Parts: sequence; C-alpha cells; structure tokens
Amino acid sequence: MATIDIPLPSELTGLLTPPKCLDLNLPKPGKTELKLPTGGTLKPIPDITKGIPTDCGMNFNLALQMAPIMASMECLLKVLKFIAAVKNALETAKNPPQIPKAISDLLSAIEDVMPCVNMVIAPPLNMIPFVKSLLMMIARMLRCTAQALRSAIEILDGISLDLMTAQEAGNDALAQQLQCAQENAQLAMEGTMVSLEPVMVLLDIAKPFLDIAGVPVGIPQIASDGTLDGMKSALEGIETFAQALEDIASAL
Repeated sequence: MATIDIPLPSELTGLLTPPKCLDLNLPKPGKTELKLPTGGTLKPIPDITKGIPTDCGMNFNLALQMAPIMASMECLLKVLKFIAAVKNALETAKNPPQIPKAISDLLSAIEDVMPCVNMVIAPPLNMIPFVKSLLMMIARMLRCTAQALRSAIEILDGISLDLMTAQEAGNDALAQQLQCAQENAQLAMEGTMVSLEPVMVLLDIAKPFLDIAGVPVGIPQIASDGTLDGMKSALEGIETFAQALEDIASAL
C-alpha cells in the first residue's frame, strides 16, 4: 500500500517534538544561611521527604529554626549581662558612692543567671534524657537521608542500564530523555548529600551537652566524590553512623 506524507502545521510539529533536557531540568537551590550574633552560621535542613530542596523550602525551614535558636540564647545573654555587671562593679571601686548600686546590680544579674549555672553544675543524670532523645532524633534523620539516597541510587542504576540499551538500539529520542532523567537523579543525590551537612552541624553543636552527660560522640567524615560508587560508599557510612548513634542512645 502506498503511503502519503501529509505535512503537519508547525504548531502541531512543535507539540509532538520531545522536550529537551534543558526544559525538564530541575532548579538548583541557592546558598541559604543566616549569620548568628554569636559568630556561628545557621543553615537550613532540607526536608527530603518532600522532594528536591527549593529556595522557598530552604528559607522557610531556616525561619522555623529561628525561634528555638533565639530561645536557646537566653542563658548566653544573661551570662553576658552578668559579666557586664561584674565589670561595672570593679570599675566603681574608684568611685565609692556608686559601689552600693553596683553591688545591687551585680546581685540582680547573679539571680538571673543562676538557673543557667545550675543546669551545668547539676548531676549529669539531669542531662541524659535530653541527650538520649537528641541522639535518637539525629539517628532518625540520618536514616531518612540514607533512605532518600538509596532510592536515588537505585533509580540511577536502572536509568544507566536503560540508557545503555537505548543507545545500543539507536533510539536517540529515548536516550535523550533518559539522559535528562539521569541528570535529575544525580541532582537528587547531590541534594540529599547537601541535607547531610546540617545534621552533622547539629551534632557538633550538641557537643557541650554530650560532654556534660559524659557521652562523647565522634563525628565521622562522610563525603562523596559525586560518582555512583562514591554515593554508595557514603550511603554505607551514613547507615553505619546512624546505627552507632542508636546503640549509644540505647545504652543510656
């Protein structure tokens, strides 16, 4: 049977053309952080259960962290106020009429700071329930990171095989789509690794509490060179560390 080529309008041809990878690329989130007055830096913790991190998600997460961060600075501000009162009391030694007021201010500052002091000098048992729940929370976060990373690795493994098959078959259109999916899976893995850094920072910030409770925890260096094998190695390190934290918490 003879075939007849029927030219299609350019608008319809454009709709039938497979999209380019550039059109399907997922946006990379920008660098988001907040400088604290104490000199530290607060970074967002992406919620990887909701997909690849976005700028909006990162900033909202950062905003949610601000209230507890500012609340945790209450003791620090009281201690700084106490130090300022001590300095003022010492300076008034040169001006005897001002000594009574300076002593009164110093005693007031001491009363404000004593709840914070008692938290440190009290028996470590008062800190253990907090440390135990904190370690378990961090371990759960690591488990979530490992789960997301494992899913991305499995997807990338499958895409690599399909891409090789498409290239061998000469199916360029399918190969282009699979290459795009491969790039997005790679981006998902990189986003998951980005979410790991703030978790480690959280554990580093918790060191003073761990020391008071007598629970030293070493923080391993978990990184990847960006390759699939590197990601698999990082996944193994994350799972091993999560198990170690769970074991430590269970022993408390």
